[in-house]
Amino acid sequence: MNTPLAWKNITHNKARTAIGVAGVGFAVILIFMQIGFKGAIKKTATQIYDALEFDLMLRSPAYLHLTEPRYFPRSRVYQAASLQEVEHARPFYLGLSEWQAPISHEIQATDKPADPDDPAGQWRSIITMGTEPYNPAFKRDDICKLTPKLSDPRFVLVDSESKPEYGPVSGTEFTAADIGVETSLGPERVSIVGLFRLGTGMASNGACLTSPEGYVRACPWQTLDEVNFGLLKLRNPNSAASVKRKLQQMFGIPEQVSNAESFKNHDAATLTNVDVEILTREEVNAHEEYRWVVDTPLGQIFQLGVYVALFVGVAIVYQVLSSDIANMMGEYATLKAMGYSNKYLTRVVLEQSILLAIVGYLPSLLVSTILYEVVEAESGMPMFMTWQIMLSVLLLAIGMCVASGLGALRKLYQADPADLF
Repeated sequence: MNTPLAWKNITHNKARTAIGVAGVGFAVILIFMQIGFKGAIKKTATQIYDALEFDLMLRSPAYLHLTEPRYFPRSRVYQAASLQEVEHARPFYLGLSEWQAPISHEIQATDKPADPDDPAGQWRSIITMGTEPYNPAFKRDDICKLTPKLSDPRFVLVDSESKPEYGPVSGTEFTAADIGVETSLGPERVSIVGLFRLGTGMASNGACLTSPEGYVRACPWQTLDEVNFGLLKLRNPNSAASVKRKLQQMFGIPEQVSNAESFKNHDAATLTNVDVEILTREEVNAHEEYRWVVDTPLGQIFQLGVYVALFVGVAIVYQVLSSDIANMMGEYATLKAMGYSNKYLTRVVLEQSILLAIVGYLPSLLVSTILYEVVEAESGMPMFMTWQIMLSVLLLAIGMCVASGLGALRKLYQADPADLF
């Protein structure tokens, strides 16, 4: 039979088909959004590391996550710099401090009660980073061009992606109008001398950059000799594994405790001569992604959301297909009477399922792409529609509809030519 029976079935009852397409589309949009949110978590988990220049990283073996990295002796960075294979070794400071949303002169000059919706004067946790102004740890030129402005410990650069609760002049985002504004960072006063764009991730809604001296002013519990990260740029990036082994020997790090996993069941303070660990960029990213996607509830919630969306889609498409088969039981029985086998009819139903998946997928892709842009603009989460996401969701949609079709086949097999008489 050359008649496209599956397509005819879909177009025969347009109302029922519209319900099926809407159900598939709703489920597909849910899948797109859950995968997008999970991808955004994965991206924000490493976006600060992605902006830093290093092939190997030194950090404390007691490291927990980005905003609670602990610290180790700065002398270890200088020791690493002595290796011929190391092009340069830079200390980098990072931690959470407290930021006071700037209070305008107009508010200070009046005795009006504070507006509860106005963030002015309120304190917020903020990611604070410290780097050498004339030898910055970043690989992005746009940030490196700004760091010479950090010539005084009182000067800071603010991430323009910081949320409105940090008190930008416009009330919505940090702009050039905020340059020159003074406020408090930790226990000290600071002045905003520029803006950079990086993104803050899931740990905080704001970030700022200062010099190492400015960092210890903002985080007085730490000294310059206690560094959070040592960033090593190698002359040959492909030699990372061999340089890592040399550093382990130099620092006296036993092989069995030379990675983060080994410290899970040990107290770092009890490990003789081990005050630093060494990781490649790949290991750093894998650790941080695992932390946010697997260890925290966020990634698990979005993964569960994909399963829920698939379940909803399967249920809706099953109802559409089983109802369609029930309403055309006589037609299927007639086909059986004409000699068409269950195998052929099975193929028709599965083709119909795949067509529903494709027809429902196309408008959902357009809607999801728009939603990605809206969510990114409103929340700052990096939502990117990639071809990998598009392909994986298409395959999930087809699998979802095929599963529904297989579930509805039971009714098809009940079609009996004898019922025609």
